[in-house]
Amino acid sequence: MSIADELMKLEDLRRSGALSDAEFARAKEAVLAGRSGVADDPAGALRGEAELARIDREWALERENYLVSGRYGWGRHVPTTWEGVLTAVVGGGFGLFWTVTAAGITSAAPDEGPFAVAKVFFPLFGVVFVVGAIGYGVFTYSRAVRYQEAYQRYQARRARAGRKIAGV
Repeated sequence: MSIADELMKLEDLRRSGALSDAEFARAKEAVLAGRSGVADDPAGALRGEAELARIDREWALERENYLVSGRYGWGRHVPTTWEGVLTAVVGGGFGLFWTVTAAGITSAAPDEGPFAVAKVFFPLFGVVFVVGAIGYGVFTYSRAVRYQEAYQRYQARRARAGRKIAGV
């Protein structure tokens, strides 16, 4: 294929939207400079780059589904399995400590008046804390596992596209 034919092919791809203006400019430079790109097809190489960029954009959007918010809702991050386990153990341990301590402190309180309410609610707060910490720990752990699985699928898709581009 002559240089003129190659340039016409690139122009057709640009007009159809398969190549952006920047991709077209790079491919045109490659053709004029005599570089041929992957498998002697600069347009194919650019389409391959566009495919990889599309896969990366899709992953960036999908990745957002797995992020958890940090303290006070600031700074979203990828959860880890250790984060989930640590949250459940430390938070559950604190809640258990609270429950036992509150039950011990309020056990000598009278069964009438406001102390009767305190005898129930102070230890109950610890139980709620235990359940919440373990629940959030399990949630974080499962989200971390799902993130790892999704990341592996993304890496596999990207590797398949890379092999396809290289002609392997």
